[in-house]
Amino acid sequence: MAYPLTSETGNLTCSAASGDLLYLFGTALRMTTDLATINLESNEIEVTQATGSTINMHSRITGLRTGTVDFSGIWPRTTTPLGISSNVTYASGYVQYINAWSIDIAWPEIDITYFAGGATGPTDPSTSWRRWMPGGIGMWSGTYTCKADDATAPSMPSTGAAAAATFKMVEDGATDPNFTGDITTPRLVQRVRLGDFSELTYNFSGSGNLTQAAGTTLPGLTAASGAITKPTWNITATDSKPDNTCVLTVATGRTYTFPAFWNRLNLSWKTDDVVRVTGTLRVADVPTVA
Repeated sequence: MAYPLTSETGNLTCSAASGDLLYLFGTALRMTTDLATINLESNEIEVTQATGSTINMHSRITGLRTGTVDFSGIWPRTTTPLGISSNVTYASGYVQYINAWSIDIAWPEIDITYFAGGATGPTDPSTSWRRWMPGGIGMWSGTYTCKADDATAPSMPSTGAAAAATFKMVEDGATDPNFTGDITTPRLVQRVRLGDFSELTYNFSGSGNLTQAAGTTLPGLTAASGAITKPTWNITATDSKPDNTCVLTVATGRTYTFPAFWNRLNLSWKTDDVVRVTGTLRVADVPTVA
């Protein structure tokens, strides 16, 4: 007799031979207990027909399927340092008493589904699933929160050119893992509450590359070094077909296997917490369900 599954053997891995998801899930992150949520849906199409008689209810069919996977992890994979040793350096702005910061990286996606009635492309798509690839240009942004002090006035929202910032992930001996890039700070919010400290939150927007660098012992995010670039989606470049394969294990023997690429990564630092990473994968083509 069948019985309900429990997911103590659950996991999210990348089985491709190379690429950013292999590094992300195999080197950079440990997956958390709130592992992943897979969201699958098919397009609903209205087909109600006018007949000249009373129609009581709509008629519908379903079209092509698609999906995403939301995941949660902790950086880095092999140890669990607290965020207390991180830091933000930004010479053009106020960065006193920072106690929380985050970076959000987003990449657009393009629907590359085409007619499957003939050999019109390198590999014909499924007749029941949409096919996707990453778009051309990503973006990054974030926030940092700090306390007002009695010696330095807050900096106003920035104008003009972006300026350099360094985001130290944690302390790691001689070389600390970090992100670097130019930012603007277009928004400032300051909270004033009688008898309490005054808190400032700056929103920043990245301008140009966000560059990652591993530390002495700790990894980067999607690679050991270099600018974060277009997500890996096509390992076998000659076929123009999504094949950066991931496996979501629900329980022993129950899996979703699917080609994917990331379209959102969010990293969050607090003084008294580990470095938390959430993200979204696009199910880029037909999954296999077992």
